[in-house]
Amino acid sequence: YLELFERQGSASAQFINIYCIFYGGLLSLHYYRESQDQFWLDRAEHAIQKMEVWTAESVWNFENKLFLLQAERYYAFGEMDRAAEKYKLAQKSSKKHRFIHEEALACELAASFHVKAGNVKFVAELIDRAVNCFQTWGAEGKVKSLLLSP
Repeated sequence: YLELFERQGSASAQFINIYCIFYGGLLSLHYYRESQDQFWLDRAEHAIQKMEVWTAESVWNFENKLFLLQAERYYAFGEMDRAAEKYKLAQKSSKKHRFIHEEALACELAASFHVKAGNVKFVAELIDRAVNCFQTWGAEGKVKSLLLSP
């Protein structure tokens, strides 16, 4: 992991950059779904391309993030079956690689996706899993937010 950072620059700066690109990609896909503005799609595609490169270097650290970005991209394009599969893969990879906060995020975003897709039978289980993961991670404020949302 550190070797990857050393090849690409300062380790601490690169670590922060990775999360800016990941979360920026997720936000860009959300805004693209809302606006269909090419600007947001271009930002999202850049994030996905970066994550593909990093996943090739370290599956353990980046695979789940790539799956989640891909799920959100498929969702943005209305490819619901492909999106659903990528959400599942993001959840499994996050759990396998012990990124509990990202497992929670994958469950939360998958629940939102399933609400919009009309697949309400999955929503309660996904929210429960997100809540459990966020509780385990110590994000009590996020847990309260999820429990209070409709």
